[in-house]
Amino acid sequence: MIAGLGLAVERSLISTMFRKLFAAGVLSLALTGAAFAQDTHTIQVGQQATGTFSWITHAMRYYGLDMKYNLNLVEETFASKPATQLAIQAGEVDVVVDDFIGAVSMREAGVPVAAIWPFSKATGGVVVPAASDIQTVADLQGHSIAASSLGDKSILILRAYLASEYGFDPQEDGQVLQAAPPLMQGLLEDGEIDAAIPYWHFVARMEGSGEFRDIQLVSELLAEMGFRDDLPILVVLGRDGADPAALTAFLAAMQETIEMMKMDSNDGVWQSILDHELYSLPDPSLFPAVRDRWEAGIPDEWTQEQIDGLVELVDALVAVAGPDIVGVERLDADAFTTEYNPE
Repeated sequence: MIAGLGLAVERSLISTMFRKLFAAGVLSLALTGAAFAQDTHTIQVGQQATGTFSWITHAMRYYGLDMKYNLNLVEETFASKPATQLAIQAGEVDVVVDDFIGAVSMREAGVPVAAIWPFSKATGGVVVPAASDIQTVADLQGHSIAASSLGDKSILILRAYLASEYGFDPQEDGQVLQAAPPLMQGLLEDGEIDAAIPYWHFVARMEGSGEFRDIQLVSELLAEMGFRDDLPILVVLGRDGADPAALTAFLAAMQETIEMMKMDSNDGVWQSILDHELYSLPDPSLFPAVRDRWEAGIPDEWTQEQIDGLVELVDALVAVAGPDIVGVERLDADAFTTEYNPE
């Protein structure tokens, strides 16, 4: 009987110990889950379907860097730039990519955003047919030039450069017209225009075909005007109400993603980008040229000096083209911030 009582006590002790261990395990899991939830940052990204911003978020997932930086990456895809602007205005997304003027004009319209990181330098170029007599931009006087819009930053920079260095404005001493990039190539081939300033990836594709020459990089024009050649044309806009920790973590993940994309010697992520139709390219053999031009356009830093340079650049553009064409009368430096820079 005593032996039976001892066995019962032993079983009771074991049962009690098991319950305590189980409870401790549940508590540990709960605490771990709470800590994980606390450290995970949700970031809502607004991007165009085939824009290069979608390359970054795709590659971020491809390399698993969203998990490394504890990011809950929520991607919202839109058909156009105005749609992404409306989305951040409505608070549906936390970050989008826009041109540096957009950061100011959106704030002036009451949209609570700020430029938090440079996305792309001025890597567009002035393109002419391979057999053209035009050798430098100084030869453009009296010629016709096509741009994606009259307010496109590349054509405005070209106008400011030629006015300051050679004393003529190609819009006054020639013709500047608006055309979509695919149309520019056809107009050049038919001899209906003499030069074009398409988007940077179209420059890469046209030059890569061997049928056209890029006579001058826009970034080189900036340098010759006395500006830094790494002033961004496109910037990442962050919504003022977004989680600051999420914005900083996203920028850190974005920078590491870009570095890994540059070093991807097996082209794995690049093939994945094409496989997922994040970029449309009629001739896949030209994609390496597009990739090289993309890499050349990645800024290395984001500093107050660059922000001050953008303010001075806008003053130069307004002096030539006027505020209506540029989009603003002056650049408000308060629309740009370095406070989210990753360490």
